[in-house]
Amino acid sequence: MSTKAKNFLRRMKQRLVIIFGIALLFFVVLIGRVIYISLAKGQEYQEEVLDQKTYDSLDIPFERGDIVDRNGNILATSEKVYNLILEPKNILRTDKGKEATKAALIKYFGMEDAKFDECMQNTDSFYKVAMKGLEYADVKAFQEYCDTRDGAEVVGVRFEEEYKRKYPNGTLACHLLGYTVSGNVGQGGIEGYYNSYLNGVNGKTYGYLTNDNTVESVTVPAQNGYTVVSTIDLNIQKIIEDNIKEYMQTTGAKKIGVIAMDPDTAEVLGMSTSYGYDPNEPMNTDALRNMEVTVTESTEEPSTEEGSSEEGSSEDTTEATTEEQKDPEKITYDFASMSDDEFQKTIDSLTSDQTYEALDAVWRNYCISDILEPGSTFKPFTIAGAIEDGIVKDGDTFYCKGYEIVADGTSPIYCHNRSGDGTLTLKQALEQSCNVALMQIAKSEGRETFSKYQDIFNFGNQTGIDLSGEGSGLVYDEEGLNPVELATSSFGQGINVTMIQMAAAFCSLINGGNYYTPHTVRQILDENGSIIENNEPELVRKTVSKTTSDLMKQYMAGVVTEGTGSRAAVDGYTIGGKTGTAEKIPRNQGNYVLSFIGFSPVENPQIMLYVAVDEPNVESQSTSGAGALLFHAIMEDLLPYMNVYQSSDEDVTYNGKDEPISSPFEGNVEDSTGEDTTEEGSTAEGDTTAADAGSENITSEGTTEAVSENETSEETTSEGTTEAKVLDE
Repeated sequence: MSTKAKNFLRRMKQRLVIIFGIALLFFVVLIGRVIYISLAKGQEYQEEVLDQKTYDSLDIPFERGDIVDRNGNILATSEKVYNLILEPKNILRTDKGKEATKAALIKYFGMEDAKFDECMQNTDSFYKVAMKGLEYADVKAFQEYCDTRDGAEVVGVRFEEEYKRKYPNGTLACHLLGYTVSGNVGQGGIEGYYNSYLNGVNGKTYGYLTNDNTVESVTVPAQNGYTVVSTIDLNIQKIIEDNIKEYMQTTGAKKIGVIAMDPDTAEVLGMSTSYGYDPNEPMNTDALRNMEVTVTESTEEPSTEEGSSEEGSSEDTTEATTEEQKDPEKITYDFASMSDDEFQKTIDSLTSDQTYEALDAVWRNYCISDILEPGSTFKPFTIAGAIEDGIVKDGDTFYCKGYEIVADGTSPIYCHNRSGDGTLTLKQALEQSCNVALMQIAKSEGRETFSKYQDIFNFGNQTGIDLSGEGSGLVYDEEGLNPVELATSSFGQGINVTMIQMAAAFCSLINGGNYYTPHTVRQILDENGSIIENNEPELVRKTVSKTTSDLMKQYMAGVVTEGTGSRAAVDGYTIGGKTGTAEKIPRNQGNYVLSFIGFSPVENPQIMLYVAVDEPNVESQSTSGAGALLFHAIMEDLLPYMNVYQSSDEDVTYNGKDEPISSPFEGNVEDSTGEDTTEEGSTAEGDTTAADAGSENITSEGTTEAVSENETSEETTSEGTTEAKVLDE
């Protein structure tokens, strides 16, 4: 070997030794680092790694609280249901597992092939909600099958618990209760107003890392919602709704509202309308079947494509702009008059917005949200205020010559009796519902005093009832009470109120003068039945003295025994109250709201009942006495149920002007005076009054509503004056 080769080999060996030494040193350092990490930082790093792992967790749903009536009967509750969860990635691991799982799902839950295939589309998913709201019996049967040898191949199926809101009585008290939407969100009624009490807090089961590096499972239980004890009496509610249903079947009307209250506390015992829905299925359009609803016309958006208007004229642009500024057109559908096929086709043609708008009319609580003109049911409040301030007293007399001129330069406002009632005592003025006497009383009061009592009785303001969607009503303020407005307001024309306003104010009139905030809930209870909150009757103010209250009860008893309210009488019981017959706008169409507000027994009122019938299906609405007739029918059932004792025959006699009631739902009844009243015959040619700014009253739907009963109804003539029209009681 040459010297040159020997030198090369020597240098290579040296290099290899150096490389090996470096490698050895690196290895030693690495080993040292690993030992250091293991000893010094191992615990910390292990915790970090374990902490990054995903542990199974499960939400435990809370149970929404029950709503019960005052006697503990269930009105709304929550029942446990199950959601079917599929794990496509696990199901698709083997064909055998896939087919076994699919077959079991079809057998026990009726799952369709297409539905199963749809759930399997995301092959990497471990969570797919396949079905909701399954009953426990079905889930149990499936699980028992999976525990058998045949079901051992089923994979990737589990269940999540949740609660479904259930209303065991269906449509009963639907407007009082409201309903829930997804996420346990209450809508309307008690469900909406007391949502925060009814809802609870979800619990959770989850894993966590302990100090010894093990994973433990912990469960935080759910906090269930509170139970809401309502003021509603289930049986009273049913009596009301059964009578409304019977009336609608035998006679019919556009709309009916009924409120029953405890006059001593303003607790709502029952409240209903002639239309309703099933809160178990609030979106079911079948609820619209017998209704007339108005929806906004659907319009297509103008085209915004490039070049579409390149050659358009300025006139086109102006026209489009003008069209956009117009208020949307309204379409009214009378579903009641349609055949089943027509109804379904119409429903199918509605947009989602129109459907919701239509259903909103069903969900709406007529008794608290809509406004109506009270007509003569307002007269007791006018008289009570005048008595309380010493303007009039028991025994005072008034002379009715058939009309009243309330101010110089104004035309006569007529009474229902054009020939005049003659001399009437204060009590008789109410019994005979004399408009002239009421106008004289209001004039003596003056607008300041009259306006004061409007406020005292809370007209024009929300009552504060614990239900959402309450209306406010419309009344004249003091400055707006000019002579004509003051006169017409005295007998309930030109003003608008809600039914709950009238009911709450009337309770104070018969309970000694105590105005309470009306309410629908008595107590809030926790899971153990302990009282969380008591809703005690809330006294707002004194409206009148007990002396005035007692006198008004006597007067209103006379309305039934001697006056215009005999149709409301119930044999064996003392009844007090007042009738109302309000003509609706447009005038001269023969459309009225018939009402009666009353109480029993007169000596110690235990129940207040207010009934309003909008456009009864009778030949002559104004003379039908529909409100009093329905009041009679409901009271006839309510009083025995409430254990109200009958009075002796000697104590109760009915000598009013009405003919004997042959049927509680007889529509065509002779007028209380014994004379047939026609709209054409009730207006004298050339009789005018000053313009009434409140003659057109806006309802919640934006239409004009109801003006007057047994009193003047005012319509603007071409000369700019208003024609005074008077209706018989």
